[in-house]
Amino acid sequence: MRRVLLLGLAALLAACAAERLPSARGAEPEPDPVVEPAPEPVNELAQRAYTVLRDNCWGCHGQPGKKAYGETTPLDWILDYDKLIETKTVVPGHPGKSRLIYITAVEGKMPRAFDEQGAPSIEVGLSDEDQQTLIDWIKEGAPRWR
Repeated sequence: MRRVLLLGLAALLAACAAERLPSARGAEPEPDPVVEPAPEPVNELAQRAYTVLRDNCWGCHGQPGKKAYGETTPLDWILDYDKLIETKTVVPGHPGKSRLIYITAVEGKMPRAFDEQGAPSIEVGLSDEDQQTLIDWIKEGAPRWR
């Protein structure tokens, strides 16, 4: 009786294993479908903030190694998100603690206009709409742009 049970159990195990293994003809089992993670949704406010920085700041503060006029610590990484956070140029959730807002809104020093020789002349500042975009982006926690 014991031998019959063991043979029955062995047959059951063999049948289960046969379902998982390729058949004798060499056919491969169906692979599990690859599920791609859904792309992160685009944060429109972050993209607008990126555009403001690119359009108003990149010319002087974007090219690595380029010295910005009159800056004691020239920025050459204005579009480097991680560097903005690391240097507290942007403090997520706190526009009042962000150097970017202080320089552009409180001091009104940036961006500057340039004379015919390419030197900075009068300080012109950001438009109200662009300034508000940066403030709102930082208030929202400065989500990463693409």
